[in-house]
Amino acid sequence: MFVEYNEIWYYINIVNMNVLLEKYFEKYELSDKDRYEINQIFQLLPPEKKQNVLDNFDNIISNILNLQENIKLEQEILVWDAVSKIRNAIEIAKLEKNLS
Repeated sequence: MFVEYNEIWYYINIVNMNVLLEKYFEKYELSDKDRYEINQIFQLLPPEKKQNVLDNFDNIISNILNLQENIKLEQEILVWDAVSKIRNAIEIAKLEKNLS
């Protein structure tokens, strides 16, 4: 009976962790993609690591959001750099055409 009780407690704890994870997803209004990716990783973790993720979820999400913002800024910089290079190439081509 003791083993059964431990197993039941284990599964109740896992369900509670999953419910709490879903509440965090809603709190931070995470995209479906982010929810899926976090959930995939979360399900692979042992219970003590899951608890650690839940205990530190605010910090984890803050880091993820900062990284996403940095990636977005880098993408914008790369796009504007590419546009600038294209404009320069067009200007050079126009000058070369006028010189010939």
